[in-house]
Amino acid sequence: MNISIHKFGGASVKNAQAVRNIADILQTQTDGNPCIIVVSAMGKTTNALEKVWAEENDDKARLELEKIAASHIAVANSLELGAEFSDEIWSLFTLQNHIEDSYARYDATVALGELASTRILAEFLKIKGYNACWWDVRKTIKTDLRHKSARVDESTMKSNGAELMDLLNSHQIVVTQGFIGEAPDGSTSTLGREGSDYSAALLACAADAVDVSIWKDVQGMHNADPRIFEDTVTVERLDYHEALELSYYGASVIHPRTVKPLQNRNIPLFVKSFIFPNGPSTCIGNYPELEINTPMYISRPNITCMSIGPSDHSFVGEDHLESVFGALADAGIHVRMMQNSAVQFNLVYDTDSVKQEKFLNSLGEGFITSHKNDLELLTVRHGSSELISKLSAGRKVIMEQVNTPTVRRLLDAN
Repeated sequence: MNISIHKFGGASVKNAQAVRNIADILQTQTDGNPCIIVVSAMGKTTNALEKVWAEENDDKARLELEKIAASHIAVANSLELGAEFSDEIWSLFTLQNHIEDSYARYDATVALGELASTRILAEFLKIKGYNACWWDVRKTIKTDLRHKSARVDESTMKSNGAELMDLLNSHQIVVTQGFIGEAPDGSTSTLGREGSDYSAALLACAADAVDVSIWKDVQGMHNADPRIFEDTVTVERLDYHEALELSYYGASVIHPRTVKPLQNRNIPLFVKSFIFPNGPSTCIGNYPELEINTPMYISRPNITCMSIGPSDHSFVGEDHLESVFGALADAGIHVRMMQNSAVQFNLVYDTDSVKQEKFLNSLGEGFITSHKNDLELLTVRHGSSELISKLSAGRKVIMEQVNTPTVRRLLDAN
């Protein structure tokens, strides 16, 4: 079967009209071939559910959850899905306060967004005459026990996808969730924020898909974020390796773990616009000889730089680094840049006070630390020195790393 994967993010499923638009896209883009539709939570639902998880007062949390449920029922009513279906959606949104572990409770709470959005889309497609069904992705994507940032043994995806493939023998469209999976103890796990792209790649491996399309609000992958920089352009083709580099450095269009499993199986990845489905797009594939003539640049705000040194002011040795990296792994901190001298080790990562506190507690005694927030990490690939100077003009450069064709600068926000 020529199975394709289509992933739709929160912006593309944010309201009733957006759901209708997905149905229209599927009608013109699938050519009647079987496909798996991977869907994120509607709009900013995940953010709202995070607040529910963080709320210590159960009554207040329940009230906020009811508001979220009501917004989904309003969408279902606009799509004329019926009162019985609305009751089904309402029953999904229940407090997960029976789960003692905080991170496990987080995963179970935020997963409600994907479970609801996919129910709504699947039901609407069926009502519109599509041969569609709903699938609980937790039956296919099995993870470890690392809640909030679970890992997947990608080698198991083919065997785990057997039931999903059976569904595709009797349905043209299977609607399922991004971002979530199932831990070994049967609890819900999540793959990390923006992990739905990775879900799409995993399901492509499970289904031997011919391609993956990720539908965004931008026309393909630009050489820089058009919301931040002016005069950006769509990059029509990109080699897997270059896409991996860009995602590693923080390009927001593609989740960092998405590309590698597709590269391993030579499955092309398309980045398209759900606003202009027939407009410019990007194909990420096997183009090892492709020359890149367009500079690519990435800006990541809300960055922290932490300086670490032995408390006895000795040299930074391998034993110190072992302690540091062990604490980073325990805290789940992804280091975006690092630099060391004889007596100091500098870490650059996305600002996260909770993870930072966990890191410091795990690091323990024996180290002196200091940190600075409100920084920006600028990465430029294939750019001229003039462009790099222009992009960081008037800013204090705190740290710089140059490794052709990449220049990275940590900049003071002021």
